[in-house]
Amino acid sequence: MQNFKPKAAVFVISILLTACGKDETDENQFTPASIAEQTQSDPEIICIEDVINNAPVPIQAEQQTVSAHYSTETETDTETGRQSGSQTQELYQYEVKTRADGSSYAVITGLCEDYAELFQPMWEITFPEQLGGAVVTEFAPDAFQNIPLGDYSYGRRLKFSPDIVSIGAHCFENCGLTSVTFEKQDTSGTDSSDKLTIDERAFADNPELWGIYFSDRTVTLEKEVFAGCTETGYLCYETFHDTPSEMADSLKTYAEQTGWNTAEIPDYYNSEPIIDYPDTPLILTPEVGSFFYGESAEDDNQFCTFEHSDDAPDYGFPEWHIPCGEFCAMAVREYEIIASSTLFSTDGKYTADNLYWSGRERAWAEGVEGSGIGESIRITSSCGYNDDHTAGSLIFLEGDIEPDIYDGYMRYTQICIVNGYAKNEKTWTENGRVKRLLMCVEDRPYAYLELEDTINPQYFTLPFDAIKAADSVEIHFEFTIEEVYAGTKYDDTCLTGLVIDFMGRHGH
Repeated sequence: MQNFKPKAAVFVISILLTACGKDETDENQFTPASIAEQTQSDPEIICIEDVINNAPVPIQAEQQTVSAHYSTETETDTETGRQSGSQTQELYQYEVKTRADGSSYAVITGLCEDYAELFQPMWEITFPEQLGGAVVTEFAPDAFQNIPLGDYSYGRRLKFSPDIVSIGAHCFENCGLTSVTFEKQDTSGTDSSDKLTIDERAFADNPELWGIYFSDRTVTLEKEVFAGCTETGYLCYETFHDTPSEMADSLKTYAEQTGWNTAEIPDYYNSEPIIDYPDTPLILTPEVGSFFYGESAEDDNQFCTFEHSDDAPDYGFPEWHIPCGEFCAMAVREYEIIASSTLFSTDGKYTADNLYWSGRERAWAEGVEGSGIGESIRITSSCGYNDDHTAGSLIFLEGDIEPDIYDGYMRYTQICIVNGYAKNEKTWTENGRVKRLLMCVEDRPYAYLELEDTINPQYFTLPFDAIKAADSVEIHFEFTIEEVYAGTKYDDTCLTGLVIDFMGRHGH
């Protein structure tokens, strides 16, 4: 049996970022958010062990976030596992600097040597928002370079506060990371968000790093920020009611230059499907597959083995068959099929319902005189998990497509069609088969499906991210017969299966 058990990585996302950073001609000059800053002539470099005498506070293994406070006045958020307290964390070295206007900010420069061993691999790593009484806004170059912040059995997610404006060169190079999130800023009452600069090779050489999320910010990415990371990485940016962030084009350009991808993350819940229609209907050709032994296998030794055989009963998508597959934990699953006509039978042998994964003993047959040109199948689909649709919630899943993006939206990605009446070769040959289907989505032409004259399952791949609907939102597909292959005995045109796969959350 194939293993489709996913590993999930959950992120909080929002909008993006553009740049500002240190003036390379003067390391003491800094300009975040258009405010000139100037360091103290003798910056304060602090390791907490040097200022306290009490014993180190160990990090407990069950904690999900790295937050070892020496203050006794700490509270834990039970939903996030994040701790907060009135004092600074004892793990970090940092500098407190002063701006020209007299305000202070903190720069994390690394881990205290004596506490490096306490920095254990965690599922999610957050950093203190304040150190030394100043807001943390920067991470110094090389601060965590070659430090194993995670191991590959954990998620190794980094999460940065909205106050961060600079990630120094090589800062998180070779740290065993999988994802990075910049939290959303509260820009209410302001004209713009603080800008962020990510310097050269800041996240390089993390071979499992495949996702970075920019919130309501603008960002400047220097060269080779993600060199040596996964080839299927994503730069994610926020959209609001179909309006991309100002950074969308910039990130797309950077992604193209580095071989990465981009993904739009909606900060809203749309009650209507979102369809990217082509200028003219696409012409799609199939990849021919095979029948397999899934849930319909009568022999227990063949149940869900997914062994291919001409005599096997199942078709479609293996994830639909396994006990904890696509539909596990799904609260809403609608897949309604109606036909413009149906060949009469007393036992429902030719009804449209047979197209939904009913095996090969039954099929749909159109019920008009002639070959059925112009007859159609209409499918209404919706999938839902009843999740909280809080803006900025995102899950990446490692499944059949890596990564699967789940942001509350289901992407419809593939169609499997079993042409003709595929009970056996004789029945299949005697009845008509479909040669060409017009596919409409939400009653607008989308593609022509050019079917081969074969009894085997045929798979049509749809453009990624082009057809999607939010959790529990209905989407409508219609397939109209335009051309047929004639049967040797009957005029009736048949289809054995027509199922549409989606990409989104998986089961356990």
